[in-house]
Amino acid sequence: MSTLRISVIIPTRNGGDTLSACLQALRASAFAPAEIIVVDDASSDDSARIAEQFDCRVIRLDENIGAARAKNRGAREAVGDVVFFTDDDVVVAADALARCAENFAEPQLAGVVGLLDAKIPFTDFPSNLKNLWMRFSYAKVPRERIGLFYTSIAAMRREVFLRLGGFDENYRGASITEDTEFGQRAWAAGHYLRLDDRMTAMHYKQYTPRQVLLTDFLRARALVLMRLRKWGQPFYTSVPAFYLLAVPVLFAALGALLASVVIGNWLLVVGGALLFMFYALFFPWFAYLARERGMRFAMLAALFQPADALAVGLGMLGAGVEFVQGKRY
Repeated sequence: MSTLRISVIIPTRNGGDTLSACLQALRASAFAPAEIIVVDDASSDDSARIAEQFDCRVIRLDENIGAARAKNRGAREAVGDVVFFTDDDVVVAADALARCAENFAEPQLAGVVGLLDAKIPFTDFPSNLKNLWMRFSYAKVPRERIGLFYTSIAAMRREVFLRLGGFDENYRGASITEDTEFGQRAWAAGHYLRLDDRMTAMHYKQYTPRQVLLTDFLRARALVLMRLRKWGQPFYTSVPAFYLLAVPVLFAALGALLASVVIGNWLLVVGGALLFMFYALFFPWFAYLARERGMRFAMLAALFQPADALAVGLGMLGAGVEFVQGKRY
């Protein structure tokens, strides 16, 4: 394990506000990386200068090429046996790289994915809600032979990553789905990926309620487009089954409540029963939030959840329309 070389790859575009904390944590790691590569995706802030202060290898790009291509560029130029991906707003735990190296002591393992810490440096409701959902949903998947690759904290043997072609560069802009698609591809090709919940990181990303809804809309749209594009192929999803059921239940509830105005009050009972089912499906999620942040937080989440599920449903419907129109990404 001591001879394993890990190349850390961080794409950044105007990430100067959080990049220092990200790099400071990596430099304080219990397991020293062979190199830290910061791919500066045509930033207009001082991200490159900050990276140089932490003795990083900086790849400066003259034009904005997006997260997928930036990460691929870093992986191609890396010298490590393993490429460890993280983001400029992520602070890895002191033992994260050591945990990563432990996993790669098993020669059959191709990649390992970590989890976000339940704690973040913000107290606002939307940021905590989004962070806890990411932790909750990924923590529910099996630990072995997974089909996800969440690049806030994920690593893979470099030769396997390059053999698979890296991230799909048809995905442009900020990171939303290219890592999920890559995990699908690695899993379908039979590569052994593991989720190690001891390998953690804290996400320094702050959200407004609108940003939570927009992010979930865009992610649902992208995931459904991916699913339709890969129709007939093996498909791995980290989305809990209760969420996949709850979204159509909510639409049916809203449809029944609206139709009751025209058809009859009996549909109010149907709509109410469906709405009750919606909340019953989310009970494990609300119980988790109550344990992590208290009952008041869980009640706020219960009020917000229909809006979020509605945004997800609209994203799914939009993806279906776009796919019929010929859009694939």
